[in-house]
Amino acid sequence: MKLHLWTGCLLASLACLPLNFVNQTQVLAASQVVEIAQSSSAYNQAMRLGYTATRRRNYRLALSYFQQALQLRPNDQYATSAIRNVTGYMQRRTSLISFVPGRPGRLRAAASRGSCFINEKPAIPLIPTNKEAQLTTAANPTFYFYLPQTAKPIHSLEFILRDNDSVAPLYRTTFQPVKQAGIVSVAIPTQQASLKTGKAYTWTFSMICDPRNRDQDLFLRGKIERVQDENLSEQIQEAKQPLDQAVIYATAGFWENALSTLANLRRQKPNDPEVNKYWTDLLNSVGLDEVTNQPLLPCCDARQ
Repeated sequence: MKLHLWTGCLLASLACLPLNFVNQTQVLAASQVVEIAQSSSAYNQAMRLGYTATRRRNYRLALSYFQQALQLRPNDQYATSAIRNVTGYMQRRTSLISFVPGRPGRLRAAASRGSCFINEKPAIPLIPTNKEAQLTTAANPTFYFYLPQTAKPIHSLEFILRDNDSVAPLYRTTFQPVKQAGIVSVAIPTQQASLKTGKAYTWTFSMICDPRNRDQDLFLRGKIERVQDENLSEQIQEAKQPLDQAVIYATAGFWENALSTLANLRRQKPNDPEVNKYWTDLLNSVGLDEVTNQPLLPCCDARQ
């Protein structure tokens, strides 16, 4: 449809020009525009067919479509991510969902000498890697952290989201400490801050042992970027089941969306074996095995 529209507009504009003006240069330019439009249309079609095949768990067919898309757009981010993740499905034959980061590797929480954390298990951000920004389509994403039981009660939790182009925080809040080990989530309120498309943001999360000496904090840091992809959006709308949506998000490389989708399902159906299998497979695929059975704790109360 878009290809026909582009071509029609181009031909109509050429028809309005004087005959002596429509020379060989204009004809070549018109040909190039049509060729670009055709290539774009073929790329979009290949990506959408790949997502559809992935949703149907036909990974070999999906891989062939994503490879076609990459040939049409070499080094394309979405095609590359899709190929990497579909290959991961094929390698992990018993996994229902998996995620393969472009640059694997995750650091633990920054070490602290605070008395609260002596000989404790580390706090862990639920991210696939800290070597690249996790992707999301959400203007107001949710961040997840595993927090261990501490030797002594901690004072508070702090989350800060920063726009990399600004010194002042985009969003900053503190929370009451949790009473048990488990996974907590921090959602960016719609009325306070929203991520802009195509921008990278840095977040920090701190477990504060002593507010008078912040050097004793247990500290986490990561990056997130909001991205919009027309082909992905169309496939998500067609996928009626949340589990299918999670698979598509993971295939496309959108970790935050995939994780949030499964976390919401796990809260709604905590005893559903299929939901728990998807949750476990996704976390295991990025080396988060030790937190798969941890409870999702009620969202923290913000301190004013």
